[in-house]
Amino acid sequence: MRQWPPIAAIAAGMLAGFGGGFAAGPRSAPHEDRLVEQTSLTAIDLTKAVSRLGHRELRLSQVVIAPGGHIGLHNHRDDPTVAYVIDGALTNHHDDGTVDELRAGQAFAEFGARSHWVENKGTMPATFVFASVSRRE
Repeated sequence: MRQWPPIAAIAAGMLAGFGGGFAAGPRSAPHEDRLVEQTSLTAIDLTKAVSRLGHRELRLSQVVIAPGGHIGLHNHRDDPTVAYVIDGALTNHHDDGTVDELRAGQAFAEFGARSHWVENKGTMPATFVFASVSRRE
């Protein structure tokens, strides 16, 4: 029976180790929403309220994320958003690897090209409201 040269055996071992580490590594960001309910509370057509904004509205919405639910990976380029957590807790994951744990009474802002996704790792629903300057639908 032919034996592998030592270099081939080492390379195969490294490849297996890398593959195992990759599979066991951090969870990848989801790209879809799951167990999320969003309700638009009110909106202002900004073309009627502020000159030179184009087809925009200032929107206030409420979101409820069930336990185990998440909002998929997205960014807020041209859609600045501020959010306030009313109940429960949220984990906000950013594409640069930073993670923020947010609880009721805390606020956060998202804007620009930095992507993020949000999940509810708790056992209770997480509720937050957010205001955004969004394209009119």
